[in-house]
Parts: sequence; C-alpha cells; structure tokens
Amino acid sequence: MSTELILKLVIGALVAVLLAVGAWWARKHPNRSKEYPEQVRLPKVVPFIGWLFFVFGLLMSLVSFAYAPSPLGARITAVAIFLGGLAFVLMYRNWYVAPRAHEVAFRTVLGKEHVVPYSDIAHYRVQVMKGQPILTVKSVNGAKLSLNIRTFDVTPLMAAIDFHKVTGRWPARTDVVGGSPGAEKYPSGN
Repeated sequence: MSTELILKLVIGALVAVLLAVGAWWARKHPNRSKEYPEQVRLPKVVPFIGWLFFVFGLLMSLVSFAYAPSPLGARITAVAIFLGGLAFVLMYRNWYVAPRAHEVAFRTVLGKEHVVPYSDIAHYRVQVMKGQPILTVKSVNGAKLSLNIRTFDVTPLMAAIDFHKVTGRWPARTDVVGGSPGAEKYPSGN
C-alpha cells in the first residue's frame, strides 16, 4: 500500500467517525430555542455549514467577478455556493417543531407557521428512509409535517398516534392525565 492510499483511508475513517459522533451528540442534546424551550430547532451544525458556505461563496464571488478573465463556470459556482449557504442559514432560522399535549406547532423552512390539533390529523405514516424512521403527518387543512423521529423528540405526538391506534379516535383534552404530555389514559371500554 502506498502512503497516499493509507492517508486517504485514515482521513475518510476520521471524517466518518466525526460525523457519527456529531449525529449521536445532536440526538442526545436537541437544539431547543432559548425563548421558547418547547420548540426544537435544527441541529446547530446547519447554521455552521450555512455560514461557512455563505462566506466562502461570497469570497469566491468577489474574486471571480473582480478578475476579468474568470470563466463563467467559476462565477456560477461561486453564486451557487453563496445561495446554498444563504438557504441553510434561512432554513435554520425558520424551521422548528413544538409537540404539545393536544397539538403540534411547527414552522416550515419557508417560514409558514402551522398549528395542527391532533384531532385534525387526516393521515399519518411512519416509513423508513435510508435506515431512519420518518414520520409524515397531514392535517385536514393541508398542512404537512415530515421529520425524523429519532432526531426530534415528538413524544406527545407519538403518544397521540398510539392512542388513535388503540381507541380509533384522537385524544380529547380530558384524556390527558394531569396535563403531562405523553401520559394519555386509555379507556377500558375500547
């Protein structure tokens, strides 16, 4: 084996281990909003990557547009990296999910806010995509929430779905014991 191949393998293994550790840490320590602790936001690596791409794309754009014989491809690439970084920063700023005892509130990456009472859920599905369980919830008014349930703690929503599976109806406000999320009592007659 050549030194170059060994170095590539070591760097690749190091990057894989760092990504795995970062993903594990993000799951164990969800990024909660300081103002509203019930809101879970995207992991903090998203704005870090966004700002990195934003600054790098801005510098590349300045160089490619300031230097006259710069090829068109370099200019397009610089602007694409800049816009990609801007998209990551805006996505982090806008998106959140806040599961509550009787409803789930969320904001999309485009900034549109929705509050979906569990009784307004028209369809839900958990499917495995690339080894990760993805929950998709659609409300009667068309709002759609799709997220990884291993990454984001949506225990009250999952408890309401379990309640719906057992009883055939969504939990009412009287079905929650003491107002604690995820502590629904199941009627003995159903």
